[in-house]
Amino acid sequence: MKRIALLYYFLFFSFFVSAQDQSISGKLSSYTKYFLTSIKQTDISSIQKKALYKSVIARQSDSQEYVNTFIYLAENADAEVLEQEDIKIKTRTGDIVTALVPIDMLETIAALPEVKYVQIGTPVHKRMDKARVASYVDKVQTGTTPLSGPFFGKDVVVGIIDNGFEYGHPNFYNADQSAFRIKRVWDQNAETGTAPSGFDYGKEYINQDAILTAAYDMRNESHGTHVTGIAVGADQSNKNTYYGIAGEADIVLVSYRGSDVDIVDGINYIYDYATSVGKPCVINMSLGSHVGPHDGTSSFDQLTNELQGKGRLLVGAAGNEGNSHIHASKSFTPSDTILKTFFSFTDNIACDIWGETEKDYKVQVCVYDSINMKTVYTSSEYNSASTINNERIRLSTLTNGASGSIYLYTGIDALNNKPNIYIYSELNSIKAGNCLELIIKATEGTVHAWSDDSQCSFTNNNQSGWYDGDNDYSTGEIGGTGKQIVSVGAYTSKTIFTNLQNATYITPSETLSTIASFSSMGPTVDGRMKPEITAPGTYIASSVSSYDTTDPTQRVKSTTMNGHTYYYGMMAGTSMAAPYVTGVLATWLQADPDLTPEKVKSIFQQTAINDTYTGAILPDGNNTWGYGKINAFAGIVEVIEKSTGIEEISNIAEKILMYTTSGNKQLINFLFTQGDSNVQINVFNVNGQKILSKHFDEVSNKQEEIISLEGLSKGLYLIRISGNKLNQTFKVIN
Repeated sequence: MKRIALLYYFLFFSFFVSAQDQSISGKLSSYTKYFLTSIKQTDISSIQKKALYKSVIARQSDSQEYVNTFIYLAENADAEVLEQEDIKIKTRTGDIVTALVPIDMLETIAALPEVKYVQIGTPVHKRMDKARVASYVDKVQTGTTPLSGPFFGKDVVVGIIDNGFEYGHPNFYNADQSAFRIKRVWDQNAETGTAPSGFDYGKEYINQDAILTAAYDMRNESHGTHVTGIAVGADQSNKNTYYGIAGEADIVLVSYRGSDVDIVDGINYIYDYATSVGKPCVINMSLGSHVGPHDGTSSFDQLTNELQGKGRLLVGAAGNEGNSHIHASKSFTPSDTILKTFFSFTDNIACDIWGETEKDYKVQVCVYDSINMKTVYTSSEYNSASTINNERIRLSTLTNGASGSIYLYTGIDALNNKPNIYIYSELNSIKAGNCLELIIKATEGTVHAWSDDSQCSFTNNNQSGWYDGDNDYSTGEIGGTGKQIVSVGAYTSKTIFTNLQNATYITPSETLSTIASFSSMGPTVDGRMKPEITAPGTYIASSVSSYDTTDPTQRVKSTTMNGHTYYYGMMAGTSMAAPYVTGVLATWLQADPDLTPEKVKSIFQQTAINDTYTGAILPDGNNTWGYGKINAFAGIVEVIEKSTGIEEISNIAEKILMYTTSGNKQLINFLFTQGDSNVQINVFNVNGQKILSKHFDEVSNKQEEIISLEGLSKGLYLIRISGNKLNQTFKVIN
């Protein structure tokens, strides 16, 4: 269907304006309604419009303005209705697509009967030596017995979605710098160049020369370089100890544009590349947001659940809000009907509020004089179930005690049927002593509110009767709420470092081996444990970009290659803990390319470190540590044992006994306590390869057989004996 047909369709239904507006509004997310209302303002300045477009990642092409969008199609709907000149479909999973949509077509698309829901991309933010030993990565990299050799993620693709990449850093070559390991780069921010197949924005680099010529994606940013170095850094030249974990993995980088829609496209792009080269893949996202329901039903979580699977893992940062009061909630009753709190902010406010299905609530925004302890302005009450409350509240300092605008959007979310209110402010000023107040009213159900801006939180301002906010449910969207994604919290492995200027930095607020004060905590709103695992996150040394001159104090080491000086530096955050786990999972995928998210979490549960700092963690884990601290070595041994396809059979009355004689551990004796036919004895190494094999047409009761491991390298071996009746597995260390 051509665009003119869509416009005709839309104009035809414009006769039913009132009903149509409400119908369309119910099919638009709250954030989408905020965006559309804002850009239609006649008094919006060019600076405000530019900032707004940047926040939703609009693009321009042929004088047409586009926005990245999730579109939910009705069941069995034909996507042909969208496949037109100006609607550019990028990723499709089931009935969900990501697409570039002209801004002036958003409401038109929402009006189509084939479309259930439209959600524009929401902004996503980055989550900002001894760590190697703390989680036993050193044993994985040295091939400590019972491993058959070192594991560095060979033949595994590691994808990093981030910003601030210096492509030519020595950490992204192999250990002796003889081979470059970055195989693909997609710079989604590039305004010129050839986009990847299936996409029409950004620029793809597909060979070493093109990647090295590009040099970097953006100046004065190092986050992506640091994150990538932790996961896959390999530079061991000049006795460098700041290399990463999976130093033999292939690398694919996506410099994301800024929204969750872009990130889904990046995930799809990386997985497609891994599939094209026949390799398993793990992707890191040290990114997050607090716009969303925090229950696994967001567009991002649903799409990424479908994209993950066998040999396709996704790792995210839990978030850095563990010491911030970004969350407020209350379970309402007929006798307890009000939650009052204040916004603490330095710039703007972004607040996302979610209730329970079929349980409405109301919201008011007020200006409160904390000196005289009185309210000087009170807004109308806005019902969360209404689909027509798309409000811009204008404030004047003279009459309201503050100047600027507050945007408020309500509606029932089409993905989970929960009432949702999104609030955003653009205040020019607020009178000294005044503060912005949020009031939520209900008679039943639980309501959760999150502040999404890094400079905004909830506080009681030392006023009795107001809620102070908390850090519960503080794992963020993107990295911390998906049902398949591995969410990672951070603990402290280093509190002091000395930089290249010989200045020493100490973090007195953190204690070695304990949970980092900033590490976000679960659960999710639907009651799942988050994070699943923790890893070192304070401080972590890794590569930083030489093009980034914003914070030279973080640099702790320099190195030279081909006449250019490169740097290593310190950073802290769950942004650092997540790629640590990503690198570990790359080594596990080397051992078992078919590893699934479910298996990974099971292995965490069985092997994670519980110590005096974590305390005894119950089998179901907890919402601070998950299952505990990651144990890379115990985990890979468990992966290897499971990856052979052999499951040990517990049998009280063992039918085969194993023993050694004369102290020679390389001669393994087996005593059969019953007869059997068609008996096979197979010996497997840790990679699942069959090393030795013996076949017997018949074995009798009390028959003995010997398997010799002489001449085999040291390590763990699995011996499986099977027949028409027998089936037993034994672990032996040569």
